[in-house]
Amino acid sequence: MHYYWKSLHVPALGDEVIDLIVEHALRQPSPHSTTDIWPIGGAVRQFGSDTSAYYGRHAAYLVNPEANWRAAQHDAANVAWVRTFIDALAEHSDGSRYLNFAGFQEEGESMMRRGYGPHYDRLVALKRTYDPDNVFQLNPNVPPE
Repeated sequence: MHYYWKSLHVPALGDEVIDLIVEHALRQPSPHSTTDIWPIGGAVRQFGSDTSAYYGRHAAYLVNPEANWRAAQHDAANVAWVRTFIDALAEHSDGSRYLNFAGFQEEGESMMRRGYGPHYDRLVALKRTYDPDNVFQLNPNVPPE
């Protein structure tokens, strides 16, 4: 199987957002793909936004188009479906996302900045202190610069 997924936080699931989600979900090129909508609440909201690096407690939902397909010849169509979906949803989001659903991380530092929001600069300072040589860089990375 081949996989590609991205996500965006949205503040609400109003009619316009629901219509957009349905429209794009119906366009998925593979029957193995899903459109996941994760409510953000419960334990996630029990802590203040400054208690961890996680940025997303402010959002009501995380929308996650996940492309799953079998043959490499369908790579372009499935990746394009996710990217088009996320681009259309962007006007209903502050651009923040859950970084475990980061696609190929092709947006680089701008994705990291949006993913960590106001916590990004603090993470850079921590990285500079505890990992100045950027040894831990195989994950979505915050460089120490």
